[in-house]
Amino acid sequence: MRRICVALLGLFLAGTANAQSAARPAGPPPSGNGEVHGSIFDAKDSIPLARASVAVRSKKDSSLVAGAIATAAGVFRVPGLRPGAYSMRVTALGFTPVVRDFAISEGTPVVNAGVVKLSRFAVALKGVEVMEDRATMAIEPDRNTYRAKDVAPAAANASEILDATPSVQVDGDGKVSLRGNENVAVQINGRPSPMSGIQLGSYLKGLPANIVERIEVVPNPSAKYDPEGMAGIINIVLKSTVDLGYSGGANVGLASADRFNASGNIGYQAGPMTSFMNLSVNNDDRSVTGLNNRERIDALSAPLSFTNQDIATVAGNGGQNFNANVDYKLTPRDILSNALSIGRRSSSDNTLSAYSEMAGNRSLTDRYDRLKSSGVKGLFLDYDLALKRTFTPRKHELSGEVRFNRAHDEDATLLWRETPGAAVARVEGEQDNTNAYTKQLTAQTDYVRTLAERTKLETGYKGNVRWIDRDYSVDKDALGDGNWVHSNLSNGLTFNETVHAAYGVLSQGVGGFELQAGLRGEEASRDFTLTSTNTSYPYRYGSLFPSGIVMYNLNDVTQAKVSYSRRIRRPGTQELNPFPSFFDIQNVFIGNPRLNPEYTDAYELGLTRSGTLGTLQVSPFYRKTTNVIRIIVNTTDHIDGREVTSVSFENLATSNSWGTDVNGSLRLGSRFNGFAGFNVFKMVTDGGSLSALSSNAVAWMGRLNGTSQITSTFSVNASYNYRAPMKIERGELAAMQNLNVSMRKKLDGDNSSITLRILDPFNTSRFKIDVGDSSVLQLTERTAGVRGVFLAYQYSFGQVPRVRQPEQQQQQSSGFPQ
Repeated sequence: MRRICVALLGLFLAGTANAQSAARPAGPPPSGNGEVHGSIFDAKDSIPLARASVAVRSKKDSSLVAGAIATAAGVFRVPGLRPGAYSMRVTALGFTPVVRDFAISEGTPVVNAGVVKLSRFAVALKGVEVMEDRATMAIEPDRNTYRAKDVAPAAANASEILDATPSVQVDGDGKVSLRGNENVAVQINGRPSPMSGIQLGSYLKGLPANIVERIEVVPNPSAKYDPEGMAGIINIVLKSTVDLGYSGGANVGLASADRFNASGNIGYQAGPMTSFMNLSVNNDDRSVTGLNNRERIDALSAPLSFTNQDIATVAGNGGQNFNANVDYKLTPRDILSNALSIGRRSSSDNTLSAYSEMAGNRSLTDRYDRLKSSGVKGLFLDYDLALKRTFTPRKHELSGEVRFNRAHDEDATLLWRETPGAAVARVEGEQDNTNAYTKQLTAQTDYVRTLAERTKLETGYKGNVRWIDRDYSVDKDALGDGNWVHSNLSNGLTFNETVHAAYGVLSQGVGGFELQAGLRGEEASRDFTLTSTNTSYPYRYGSLFPSGIVMYNLNDVTQAKVSYSRRIRRPGTQELNPFPSFFDIQNVFIGNPRLNPEYTDAYELGLTRSGTLGTLQVSPFYRKTTNVIRIIVNTTDHIDGREVTSVSFENLATSNSWGTDVNGSLRLGSRFNGFAGFNVFKMVTDGGSLSALSSNAVAWMGRLNGTSQITSTFSVNASYNYRAPMKIERGELAAMQNLNVSMRKKLDGDNSSITLRILDPFNTSRFKIDVGDSSVLQLTERTAGVRGVFLAYQYSFGQVPRVRQPEQQQQQSSGFPQ
């Protein structure tokens, strides 16, 4: 399988490279001094049409000479024209094309086409085959954008779309990473998600795929954006750019009685009001197997004893999510937006761990079982109120918003030791209960002003306050006689964090260059208090986050850029909490309350070449991280009177990583489109003079994704990803790989479809890590339990849509005015 995929990747990239040779238009190359320029506007609303297309053809033989794409301000410029007669065709999706003739001469080398106004027309979708060949991947100065229906046409939820997106990975718990780094900020419609980790993973699994428009990957964001997320930003853009009247849809997918998902949505747009609501439910129970094997050794590495742990788990995840958006146009200039999200999540973990204790010669000394039963439930609410005034569309705008979210999570775990045949079968009982509340309030204002044709200023302020209150209670029944005793492992914590930030970004076009420079300043404070000991760990700090982008179009099909940004990773409450939290009897999680934030200076180059068959992008990068936060595994720790393997965190001195991303897209007419991605990097970690912890490792990963349109109503999609083994401090992560296949059949035109999805058919999704020191070696393995076959049905209804211009707050513009 691995050799086949590597061969396919080579063929894919070779095909893309060949495609670039065909990228230049027919006819004489544009090498003169003439040019035509102008702007493109909606004739009805008098707003600029971003990304409208301009094609210039020779009047002599109708050959295509040159072209351009309108900027966010609707401005276009086609340089390099020789003297002669030309025709210019201006097009935009949902608008009637306009054709104009013009001439370039020695005496008049520059032609001002003025304002080109396009009129809307209705786009009839039902019963009409759309022949437009749209790009499946768009490359902009600071981001790559992927259409959801192209990267994962059969996905059931947002999590599966992300897992199919180049450079993005989603693990078995739903945690998202970018280029192998989990320190990535996930946004929804340009707003930071109030959740993270497993909570966010659960939410994304409940977000239906049919309401996701596109995924934007921003590896090096400007100072305008929150600096959280060392690896960058992943923005999930939901559909909300179509005038629907009344419309709706329903989706249902089923693998078994305990693995299913379903959702329904309804939208309404008329006059000044636009509304959209979605309700979804999902459940995903999996069987997970694994092992934890510990070997204790002496100074000569001879074995002293062994503990083998075989694990069988039934893990359940489920939830319900409700999302509602209501926008109202108060005046021609003012829009009031409301967004509400309410969600419930639940998970369970029923685990049987069979222990075998052995002497150094592997003779059996004891055998027993450990039982674990846990349940988690959570409820969250998120509300956002925004007001935007547009003085001049996309040139002069002022917006503000207030956001509040609240989450309540409860976790109950019961542990027992069971010895079959013993007089008292169950002993060493333990009950762990966690009750946590999180509240967050955010206020933000943003101002945009185009100062000149190619000069743009963006500035704003953001304030954020977060409060967390968490209680952790532990009770023990050592003899199994029902006599529960409160343990000193119980604790509570409160956490308060405040961040004030202001930013400014200036974009300027100079000749063939597009330049952008920004600076963000933050004042932050946190107060972490342990209620059981009344110990407080206050910390206050200020930070500056500069950013910059230089972009140059070498020609019509090749673009080069260099970018820089500074990022921050603030430690979470779980990483700060010093009280132990046990995974099982031998593995425990312990936070470090004295952790400092880590900072990363990220540098990235980029070379992009587009052709008629696809796009190839090469992005070398370098990242230097100070105060780097690393997971520290101690295999000989002692907690609560027994030897355990502890997982904690520590600020090391520095971490340097450098490597290259290679991403490509390939489109062979309407029959096939696909993506390929390859990432290789070297990471060197220095623990500093006071730490022996360090690492020096090379890692790489690859991804293939292809969709074949067998007939006009039947398509097949396959995706494969592989991550090579990677060295870490005191250990190594084993290789990981995954394959998914789906088949989709359209029914009744575009109104309904049925899909068969095969997840991990070869059961290769698994996790393995080797760690150790001079005293203890530990091997941990887990299967992901992803394997399954889903049958899904999708249905949509409503009147024929009319494409309209997207609202500015739904767009994440690069900021360049051009």
